[in-house]
Amino acid sequence: MIVSLLLICFFFITPSASAEEEVKLDEIVVTAARIEEPVGETTSGVTLIEGKDIQKMNVDFVPDVFRKIPELHVIQNGGTGKVTSVLLRGGSSSHTLVMIDGIRVNSTTTGSFDFSGITVADIERIEIVKGPQSTIYGSEAMAGVINIITKKGEGRPKAGVSLESGSFGTYNPSLAVSGTYKITDYRLTGNYFSTDGISAAKNGAERDSYRNAFVSGKFGIKPSENVEIEVTGRYSYDRSELDGFDFFGRKAVDDLNFVQRGHHALLSGKGMLHLSDMWDQIISVSRARDSLTFRDPDTAFNNTEMVTSINTIDWQHVFSPAEYYSIVAGLEYREEKGENPGFDESLDNYALYLSNKLKLFRKSLVVTAGARYDDRDTSGTKATYRFGAVYTVPLAGASIRASYGTGFRAPALNELFFPFYGNRNLKPEETTSWEIGISKDLFEDRVHLSITYFDQEYENLITTNPLTFTAANIAEATVKGLEASLLLEVNDHVHIKTGHTYLDTEDRQTGKQLPLRPQDKLNLAIDVSIKDFTVVANYTFVGDRFDSSVKRPLSSYSIVNVSGSYRVSKELNCFARIENLFDEDYEEIGSFGTPGFSIYGGIRVSL
Repeated sequence: MIVSLLLICFFFITPSASAEEEVKLDEIVVTAARIEEPVGETTSGVTLIEGKDIQKMNVDFVPDVFRKIPELHVIQNGGTGKVTSVLLRGGSSSHTLVMIDGIRVNSTTTGSFDFSGITVADIERIEIVKGPQSTIYGSEAMAGVINIITKKGEGRPKAGVSLESGSFGTYNPSLAVSGTYKITDYRLTGNYFSTDGISAAKNGAERDSYRNAFVSGKFGIKPSENVEIEVTGRYSYDRSELDGFDFFGRKAVDDLNFVQRGHHALLSGKGMLHLSDMWDQIISVSRARDSLTFRDPDTAFNNTEMVTSINTIDWQHVFSPAEYYSIVAGLEYREEKGENPGFDESLDNYALYLSNKLKLFRKSLVVTAGARYDDRDTSGTKATYRFGAVYTVPLAGASIRASYGTGFRAPALNELFFPFYGNRNLKPEETTSWEIGISKDLFEDRVHLSITYFDQEYENLITTNPLTFTAANIAEATVKGLEASLLLEVNDHVHIKTGHTYLDTEDRQTGKQLPLRPQDKLNLAIDVSIKDFTVVANYTFVGDRFDSSVKRPLSSYSIVNVSGSYRVSKELNCFARIENLFDEDYEEIGSFGTPGFSIYGGIRVSL
């Protein structure tokens, strides 16, 4: 909170930029409006994580990237490969819609997404759009949207190989082939990860290993100037040793035989048709499928399998009748399926969405308004809306952004149909939210400040009825917060970035702070690049939280990670990283283990 207040003060006492300076808002995003648009025209808060910045971190999986983002809180049930939830702006993991190349991948049975097995090997960038986005994406997009965008082939044919090894018996080879040929582009990526790991249970006696084999491909063809076709596919297999949980002792415990195996597949096709200067169409078809098998001879759940799938068809139109006005409208059909020992069910969702964008005063003011109508088998119809505006002041080098919107989450299949728990009469969870943000560039764009305040109300939240032990819409919550960030380019070689998120959360039933939400999270990154050397030092602070599963508070903690690389030649790059430099003992969730000091190194070869 102190850092945020200092940044507010600094914002208002600092002189304005000169008339020649311009706010750097020309980065392009696709998630905020379902089409490409400059960041400066988005009325939602957006965080961009570029692939080049991920490569500087030298990490292996997406959760390791997210731990360095102040508005995201990562919760992992043990070491690498164990179930990983991500909380955005204090919402639960099922309140954030997760997409890969625009394809939703949230579980149909839980509504959330497990990030543990998502490797960074083929990631071009990650776009995080904050605040309710149900107006264009429907269910789950209450706290925001995380869209993982993968790389496509560019330029001459080329290949890349990387090899990494390190602590806990970790081994990680990767191969990528990409390029273009006439009217086509292509990229193929393969990755294998293996680690002996740490004990998932804190202070456990045995290690819990993890294996992950992954392959992805993206192929594009442009037969004419007006037609583009893209096909994306990805598949991964993982095997993770797990530990159990003693509900009476309220702690994780060693389990020598508990193993989870997963098969994860995604296939999508997209056709883009440019009909005229005023009309474009995009037709998308996709299928995402996950199969999880749990084996533990010591329990009643031996050889339990759960299968989920989502089939989606989306027909989107983009109308641009004038340079200053555009419309995005579309129809969406989605089939969601879930199968486990308790039920085998499916449901259909039909939706119509519309978003308007108007640019005024020589494009200094951008106003957006949108609405969406969803019709779902089980929970009926739901309408959502959103309004936003962003005003850029070139002479001051600043912009002001504000928005108000609604969102919802339809009940997941487990909440509807699971034996003795499900409730077919559940209503959708609902949210209303507003926010206002200010950003400013200073000193010839070498300093960038950004501050956002948000206020979000959650209603009809689904939780367990203590009298019937079934799912019920009986919970409500409030989340208020302040996000502040500062980027300082000291010179061409040294960049410093810091961000702080302050959360004030309340469970309205109890009046207490929402579990596992830190009040403060701060990150500081120092990036130094001199000739062929690059070093990035990263400090993360996470404040106190309360964990309801173990009925006790979790202490705050600070983690320091350092990564570096050296470019030996145009084709060869050596890299290394140290995680948890000072061997901090901490918990992301009560009684589950976290890695101590560890070191990794490897090489990248480009051909």
